[in-house]
Amino acid sequence: MTKINLEIQVLNNKIEKLFDRLSKYSDDELNRTIIKNKWSINHNIYHLILAEMGIEKYIRIKTQYPETLVNVKIISRIIAFFLELSLKIGFTYKGPASVTENFPKTIKLTELKESWKKSRNSLNELINSLDENILSKGIFNHGLIGRMDIYMTLNFFKFHFNHHKKIIYKLEQRLNY
Repeated sequence: MTKINLEIQVLNNKIEKLFDRLSKYSDDELNRTIIKNKWSINHNIYHLILAEMGIEKYIRIKTQYPETLVNVKIISRIIAFFLELSLKIGFTYKGPASVTENFPKTIKLTELKESWKKSRNSLNELINSLDENILSKGIFNHGLIGRMDIYMTLNFFKFHFNHHKKIIYKLEQRLNY
């Protein structure tokens, strides 16, 4: 198993644990707005799926033109480190409208899980179809970080997921009151 496939498997395991944990709640509970003007538990998951699907779509398009891919700059690695650190200590950032607005009012957890599996399988197939030299190039352009290679992108998935998992767990605690 390659390092990339291992990273994806670790992410998959985290996601499966989250879905298992949340499966004891009804969709009504998971769609409940617990904090005014904030997302529900299912909206947080929906956001994560949209973000990953959007990134995969971008990578699919970008890698069709490998001659346009550039090396990742050291400043992007530094910014990624500080973004991850800032999320860990509680800062938040507004993402692009395509992954933060116009969510459906209610979403079924089973549908989210199915969407995530399809998205993750598609991403895995894409990654496995690309040459290693392409994967080490800046295949994704993050709004704050800049160009990221596949390793940085998967790390972004991990720390983005962990950030929302903390939010989801806090919302879950409030569900139980």
